[in-house]
Amino acid sequence: MSVLSCQYVGDVIDFAIQREEKAMQFYGECAERAQNPGIKEFFRELAAEEEGHRDLLKNLDTLNLDGVKLAKVENLKISDSLVDVSFSETGTYQDALILAMKREEKAMAFYAGWKDKCVDAKASKLFEVLANEEEKHKRKLEKLYDDDILGWD
Repeated sequence: MSVLSCQYVGDVIDFAIQREEKAMQFYGECAERAQNPGIKEFFRELAAEEEGHRDLLKNLDTLNLDGVKLAKVENLKISDSLVDVSFSETGTYQDALILAMKREEKAMAFYAGWKDKCVDAKASKLFEVLANEEEKHKRKLEKLYDDDILGWD
């Protein structure tokens, strides 16, 4: 992975594409190694989502970044209280969800942390957009965890 520079929006896009490809590869490897068919499919879906993020970045119109509206995302804060887990071939659905939530939480924090470090306003805005995308992904996973694991009404 290249060193991150946020002087130019193109640098940020290239770096973010590399991160999405790395996440896509990670989830793909998890899908291959998981023994449970349902968990295999879960990781395949995550890999496909990361591929979609990568493709979005490759086709991003950087001239219209100022017009991008950030989604207001409800933070369920479920992942905040969970401990990281490592991938296991025999892991449970709960383990898979926690693994994915914690990865999204870290990606969101990473991008949010870089937002104020950029000289270039478009690069800063792109980090804000990327953090928002990761936040939406984390929210989706937390909702699954809430519905399928916690089962709260």
